Amino acid sequence: MEHDHSSEVRRIVLSVVEDCVQCRQRFSLDDMRVVGRNGNLWVLAVRCPECATQSFVAAVVGEHDDGTTVEAAAIDLIEEEDAFESEYAETDPVTVDDVLDMHRFLESFDGNFLRQFNRRR
Repeated sequence: MEHDHSSEVRRIVLSVVEDCVQCRQRFSLDDMRVVGRNGNLWVLAVRCPECATQSFVAAVVGEHDDGTTVEAAAIDLIEEEDAFESEYAETDPVTVDDVLDMHRFLESFDGNFLRQFNRRR
C-alpha cells in the first residue's frame, strides 16, 4: 500500500515541478524518488536526466481514512536553492574538516531541532 501512495505523491509533485531549473529538461516519474516520509510530509529527490542536477522537493499530502488523497501542496525547493546559491556564492567551499565536524555532530544529534536552537540563544 505504501508503494501506491508513493506513486501518487510522485505524480502530484511532477504536476508542480515539471522541468529542470538548470536546463529545462522535462521530468518523468522515473526521475523522482521518495527519500523520506514523516506522516503527511514526503521528501523526494529529483534528478535531471539531461544535466544531472539534483534537487529536493517536500510535499504535504492529506488523506481520507480510506487512504485516498484529498489535498496536496508541493513546495519547490529548487527556487529556494537558487536563492541560497546567489546569497552564498562567494563563501568558502566546504572542506573535509567541515564534513567531519558535521559527521561528529550528527552522531550524537537526536533530531530535536527545537532543543538545539534554544541552546544557541
